[in-house]
Amino acid sequence: MEYADNIRISDSEREQVVDELGRHLTAGRLTIGEFDQRVAQAYRSVTQAQARQVLRDLPAPTPTPAPSRTTPARRHIPGHQQIEWLAWLAAGSLNIAIWGIISLATGVMIYFWPVWVIGPWGLVLLSRTLLGREGKCSKITGTVRCNSRSSAAAHN
Repeated sequence: MEYADNIRISDSEREQVVDELGRHLTAGRLTIGEFDQRVAQAYRSVTQAQARQVLRDLPAPTPTPAPSRTTPARRHIPGHQQIEWLAWLAAGSLNIAIWGIISLATGVMIYFWPVWVIGPWGLVLLSRTLLGREGKCSKITGTVRCNSRSSAAAHN
């Protein structure tokens, strides 16, 4: 494979060799002086064989496992919050339907009053969901308050 050793080296391949030398420097296999000499030799190399010469007495890099491409874990919303969101959606939809029927019946687009039902309630639910403060016991004004039935029964 004499032909393969005489293939000219690219700049990116030189950078890979220099990066490998840097890993060996940080691992303590090379001194700063040796590192400088080998980097200069790597940048002067014209073929791949010349570039490999700077790594000849160093161990081959261990292959690192490829990062797994798993999808990020979805945040789990507790069951009681799902019920709260469904109630918000149902009440909001009902209010919008009533507003729409009234607007159609009068023939005039009336003030969009459902925003006062949907907006504040939705903001409260959103903040509680994002903060994740549901289902935990906390001390409030000297008394213990728990959201789960089993811990509430224990405090009775």
